[in-house]
Amino acid sequence: MKRKGRKKPLARDTKLTQRKAFYVRIRTISEKMVGAGYFDLFPERSLRLMSARRYPPIKVVLDGRRVMTDEEALRYRRSLVELFSNRYVETFMGERISYTRFLTDALVLIHHVQYGIDNRFRGASALIRAFGPYFTNGDWYRRRKEEALQLMGLADLQLYDFYRGTVRSRADGMAVISPGQRNVIRVYRLPHQTGLLNIDGRKRVITKLGIPSQKEIRVFDWPLLRPSDLGFEGINDSVAMPLYAQQHAFNRFKERTSFPSGYVLTIFTNLFTNGKPHFRHYEGRSLLECYIGKHKVGYFVITPHDGRWVVRTFLFLTNDGTPEGRKLADLTNWQRMDRKYLMVDRMDAFLAYDISGDAGLRKLFVKAGCGSLLRFADELTALAGITPESANYIYKYMIRMT
Repeated sequence: MKRKGRKKPLARDTKLTQRKAFYVRIRTISEKMVGAGYFDLFPERSLRLMSARRYPPIKVVLDGRRVMTDEEALRYRRSLVELFSNRYVETFMGERISYTRFLTDALVLIHHVQYGIDNRFRGASALIRAFGPYFTNGDWYRRRKEEALQLMGLADLQLYDFYRGTVRSRADGMAVISPGQRNVIRVYRLPHQTGLLNIDGRKRVITKLGIPSQKEIRVFDWPLLRPSDLGFEGINDSVAMPLYAQQHAFNRFKERTSFPSGYVLTIFTNLFTNGKPHFRHYEGRSLLECYIGKHKVGYFVITPHDGRWVVRTFLFLTNDGTPEGRKLADLTNWQRMDRKYLMVDRMDAFLAYDISGDAGLRKLFVKAGCGSLLRFADELTALAGITPESANYIYKYMIRMT
C-alpha cells in the first residue's frame, strides 16, 4: 500500500513560505507609506487575516470569443502588466510603489486598517491615524483609482479596430473600485456602425463616433452636434447632426502622432463630455484643436455631408493647412517635401532629435506656434528614458534654405 503522508506537510510548508514572503512585502509597503515602527503594531492574527485575504494579480476575462484573438489577448495582458509595473504611486513619505503592488498588497493593507481593525487591539488607533490619509474616502485614494482606470483605458485603446469595434474594460471587479473584489477585469468589444459615404465624388469608408455610455458597458451614446458646437458660423444652428469619421483621419492621426488610432475616440469622448472644444477658422475651414494630455498636436478637419458631420482628416501642427504650418513655412522656406524629408511633419523628428535642446530651432518652432510639440516630446522622451540625438543636421538644413 502506497504511503501518502508527505502531501499535507508539503502543502503546509508552501503556505508558510508564501505567508512569510507576503509579510516581507507588506512590511516594506507599510514603511514606504507611514514609516518604520507601525508594521510591528499589527498582531499576528491581523497579519494572517491580511495574508488570507490578500488580493491576487489582475485577471482578464473576455466577454465572448469575438472580443479579441488569442494573440491580441496575450498582447493585452502583457500591456496591462507593463503599464502597471512601470507606473508608480507616490506615498506621503515621498516613496514610490508600483501599481502592480498598489493594486494587490498595498490595497489589502489599506482596506484592512480602514475596515478590519476598529480599535480591536492595542496600537490599532495609532495605525488608523497613520494610514487615515490613504483611506478610500480621501483625495489620495481617489486620484490613484482614477489613474488606475486611465492605465486600463490605455490598454483598451491599443486594440481599437475601425471595423471590429472598440475594446472596453469593466473595472467593478477590481479591489481598488470595490474593496473585497478579486481583481477581475472583464473585457468587451463594442461594435461600430460603419458605412460608405460619397465625398468629393468618391466612396469613403466612415464610422459613427459615439461616447461609451457611463450607464451600460456594452453601448455607445450618440451625440448630436449643432454647427455652433463644432465652431461653424453662418449655418442654421437649429439642426443637430451625428458625428462620423473617415478611416483616413484615424490613419493620419496614428501616422503623425505615433499614438494608437483608438486615442481619437478618447480625445472626442473627453472633449464632448469634460471639456470645451476649441476651433480655429483658417482658409475657409473650421479646425478642431487636438490635444494629447495638455499638449496641442494638431487639428481635426470636420465638414458637413448629407446630414452628418464628418471628421475628414488629422493635420499635424506643422502640416500645410494649419496656421502654424504656414508660419513655419514663412520662417524657414521649408515646403511640404522639406518637412517630410526632415520628418518634422509628424512626431518622429521631435522624438528622435533634440530639437528642444537646440536654441536656434527651439526659438524657431516656438515663434511658429509649435512650442507644444517640443514640450510633448520632452515629456515622452523623459518617460521612456530616451536620449534624443543632436538636431544639428536639421539646423544646418534650415540655414541652407534661408
